[in-house]
Amino acid sequence: MSSSNRGTAVKLKERRRRLIRPSRPGTPRLKNRQRETLSGLLFFLPWIIGFLAITCYPLIYSILISFNQVAIRPGEISLEPMGWEYFRQALFLDTEFPTLLVTSVTQVAIGTPISVVFALVIALLLNRSFRGRTAYRMIFFLPVIIMSGPVMSELLTETSAMSIDMDIMGLSAILMELDKGWASLLLSILNSFIRILWFCGVQIIVFLVALQKIDGSMYEAASIDGASPWEAFWKITLPHLRPIIVLNTIYTIIEMGTAADDATNTKIMESITDIARPYSFAAAMSWIYAFCLMLLMTIAFLLLRERREKGGTKR
Repeated sequence: MSSSNRGTAVKLKERRRRLIRPSRPGTPRLKNRQRETLSGLLFFLPWIIGFLAITCYPLIYSILISFNQVAIRPGEISLEPMGWEYFRQALFLDTEFPTLLVTSVTQVAIGTPISVVFALVIALLLNRSFRGRTAYRMIFFLPVIIMSGPVMSELLTETSAMSIDMDIMGLSAILMELDKGWASLLLSILNSFIRILWFCGVQIIVFLVALQKIDGSMYEAASIDGASPWEAFWKITLPHLRPIIVLNTIYTIIEMGTAADDATNTKIMESITDIARPYSFAAAMSWIYAFCLMLLMTIAFLLLRERREKGGTKR
């Protein structure tokens, strides 16, 4: 071998040795990991700034003004402490708010389990293999895509858009025969069903994703052991879906409680523009309603969460 070839071989060997030589443990890898973390935080930073400025700050400020009177004077805006006065006025002196609050909380408490059960049933059906399954999935999720806030608000304010025509459905005669209270309840349930169809798209998709993550071998083993589909649902499907049921329940409470046509939300929005009432009164009403919704979410979480027996097994 010539000296030039020998020199080239030595250089290649040295270059290969430098490439495969392990670096000092942790140093380059740690730098790369820190660089990736920093890049992720930079991408996430605009959302954090927007969340703090648009959501957190108004939220905290609304708590502050609910206990104070906003005094607007030339050149300044000051807060005068009022304590619990506006909360007392909303609950005990206002003639409409307590009734609307009870109505809204009742509708959310009744409508949430109906919506979650309906979404679960539809997800179970859409999880089966049949022709046109993708199209049906798109149909159920389409309202979530096209129904933006202003569009949904406009539709909900139009009685013909989100309510059932009693004459077309042939229910006018039935309602006329019923007591006024029962007729009103039936009409409310029927109209709520239309809302459920429009508001369940997200829950259906979440249930579908969870169903597809369940290992199919467990159903095969259950079938070999002689379990019926109903038993497989209770022993396999439902336990795996319990965390998702909790998630969808809390999401539905928030979604229904913040709906544009909610009676309590309408009352709060009207109070903001009412010259005779200060902003603090609307803030107090909103936090009373928010507390009721948080109480519903807490109850739902406690009822649906996984319980552990003394031996450590889940129940």
